[in-house]
Amino acid sequence: MPSLRYWLVFLYLGLALPDGVARQEPTVVRFFGRVIDKQTKQPLPGAQVYLPELRRGTVTDDHGRFTIPAIPTGRHHVRCQLLGYADCEEHLLLQEDTEHIFQLEAEPVAAPAVTVTAERFARDKPGGSDRALAVLRGERLEKARGQSLGETLEGIAGVTVLQTGPAVVKPVVRGLHSDRVLVLNAGVTQEGQQWGGEHAPEIDPFAPARIEVLKGAAGVQYGVGAIGGVIRVEPRPLREHPGWGGEFWLNGFSNNLQAAGSLLLEGAPRQMPGLAWRLQGSVRRAGDARTPDFNIRNSGFAERSGSLGLGYDKGGVTTEVYFSHFGTELGIFTGSHLGNLTDLLRAIARGRPATDSDFSYEIRPPKQTISHNLLSVRSSLPAGRLGRLHLQYGWQQNHRQEFDAHKPYNDSLAALNRASLDLTLTTHAVDLTFAHHPWRNLFGKLGVSGMRQGNVQAGTILLIPNFRAHTGGAYVLETWTHGAWTINAGFRFDARVQRVYRRINREVVTTVHRYHNFTTVAGAIYQFAPSWALAANLGTAWRPPGINELYSNGVHHGTAQFEIGDPGLTRERSFNFDVTLKQQGKRSRLEFSAYRNRLHDFIFLFPQPEPTLTIRGAFPTFRFQQADAVIAGADGMAQFQLTDFFELGVSAAVVRGQNLETREPLFHMPADRLRLFTSWRVPAPALLRETHLDLAGTFVRRQTRVPKNADYAPPPAPYALLDLSLGGNFAVAALPVSFELTVQNLLNTAYRDYLSRYRYFIDDPGRSWILRLHTSFGLPPQE
Repeated sequence: MPSLRYWLVFLYLGLALPDGVARQEPTVVRFFGRVIDKQTKQPLPGAQVYLPELRRGTVTDDHGRFTIPAIPTGRHHVRCQLLGYADCEEHLLLQEDTEHIFQLEAEPVAAPAVTVTAERFARDKPGGSDRALAVLRGERLEKARGQSLGETLEGIAGVTVLQTGPAVVKPVVRGLHSDRVLVLNAGVTQEGQQWGGEHAPEIDPFAPARIEVLKGAAGVQYGVGAIGGVIRVEPRPLREHPGWGGEFWLNGFSNNLQAAGSLLLEGAPRQMPGLAWRLQGSVRRAGDARTPDFNIRNSGFAERSGSLGLGYDKGGVTTEVYFSHFGTELGIFTGSHLGNLTDLLRAIARGRPATDSDFSYEIRPPKQTISHNLLSVRSSLPAGRLGRLHLQYGWQQNHRQEFDAHKPYNDSLAALNRASLDLTLTTHAVDLTFAHHPWRNLFGKLGVSGMRQGNVQAGTILLIPNFRAHTGGAYVLETWTHGAWTINAGFRFDARVQRVYRRINREVVTTVHRYHNFTTVAGAIYQFAPSWALAANLGTAWRPPGINELYSNGVHHGTAQFEIGDPGLTRERSFNFDVTLKQQGKRSRLEFSAYRNRLHDFIFLFPQPEPTLTIRGAFPTFRFQQADAVIAGADGMAQFQLTDFFELGVSAAVVRGQNLETREPLFHMPADRLRLFTSWRVPAPALLRETHLDLAGTFVRRQTRVPKNADYAPPPAPYALLDLSLGGNFAVAALPVSFELTVQNLLNTAYRDYLSRYRYFIDDPGRSWILRLHTSFGLPPQE
């Protein structure tokens, strides 16, 4: 592993910065305001207002007022707490003396012990979850603005990416992806054509205000399919205080000359208390990406996205409406579509394009165009002294078109410019949940859900048939806490009926698949010290085979491979056990997990010995198979604030997949990886504030655990990448502006990741300079 020179760079930079150079004299401001009851608007005396990172706080007086003097300017995490009320946490930008009103929502409790439980169940705290959980928000999320969901999550231990060229990146959680990792967008399960390895989640990268990654099986609350984990993407909450504001992001990437921008406006009219709105729009345009040695021809993309949110809160009844549109057109590397078997084998042996090409923004076939519309309506209302009801309706329409590089010989057919693969997936979903108030240290929820889904294809090739699916489920999930212990258990039952319509000999043949099964989970958390907790989770979940796994039979243009399904596949079931050690102190944070996932009838795509020759060219061929398997491993991270200006961290992940029937490793498992990262606060000119320099190194081993003689090319060599970033704040007129200048792949290393779909033909992208600018205006945003 070529690591020595990178460590020398780390060491040199660490020693080169003496203590004194990082210290700056901050400007201080006064933070004051009131704490009131959200429903009655009455002042709340005795409430605690606290800034955890600064370890500063105070308590409100008899009129609910508070004042905290001499706070350094900048964005701060503020927590407001009062016995009998739900905690309120916000991130506020304090550039001058600021007045703020906290509105706390009453949360009836039976005893003080339950109030402690509510604090402990904050999801990203040591006792907050019995599973491995990573939360991205605030500054950590801002550093990845403008990148896809997969790229944003790539730095989390246990999360890797399945990449198809520079534009399509989808997350892989502990070796599992696609239908096995559930994505929640604004509370609605994202339903696109996620079965495809090159079908990334259709989510605007500027929209999320918070992303949670729950690793491991979590099917009780989230339903069928969440065997590998859950990724929850939440937009910014609507404003609760009168006023308006907004944010603006502008990004530039040097490698593919990508430009991206996003504008968010939000407000709450003073004349109509309880009403709030938010409007956001984003655009991205990129040309061909470049490896250290050549351009990746036809790898550009263009995106246009927007969303609208409305909310109304009165008398404890809240209703929110959210609509989003995501549209993209992206090219597919031309060199992956070849005319015959000889060209295919030569391209793999050559390892680079046959001819060099100049940079271009032009997107030509083969290409994809995707549009995804999502509507969410959710309402929450009190149910007397019993608890609270939550109702949500979600509608989605996903339209995917994939265009072939080879046009019909008939000119009239070619003039129609029809997509080879044309799929429209429409989904309606309803969820009703009742969350009861705590009763003798027991609290939880029960719910029912239903979904209707239809998929229509209209392209010139029939990779998957039309189908219609109906899914229903019911669950109960309860948690009991006492002292240092928290125990939870849940049970869920789901059923799915799927009707498949295939055209055989000019007749439509209907095949009905019926599936039903149960999901259970049990977990425990033992908080053996104020900042330490040990959690264990045991659960079983299941997943019916996807339509592509059953009936695929043709060229999948996005992945440039011929895929063959098997109608005889049955459901797969997971038995998952994991244990997690967590620590969160004043200057350190640690989370380490070990897991074992036993999978009965695991479904996977496996390469076939010979490629398939079609009239569209020659393609590597893969067939869906099923076998018992085990995926086990460990992942974790540790982060230390060694001094006031220096922070050091490390994360690592190891995944082992084994086919128990053939006694061979599973195909396409992530390679072992280690990531080291440091952050320094550095001196800067007077116009800059909170400047920091970050250096991160990623080291990936060669994947040696592969089935023998089962792939078209051996796994790529190990690689190491360095990323360097400089960030800070400055002001333009009265506007605060934050910036981040990053160099990815600093040494312009040529490499190929084992999970890259194009590793047979080309390297991954080389060095890229990234500049991110962000400003906010109006009242500070809420998070």
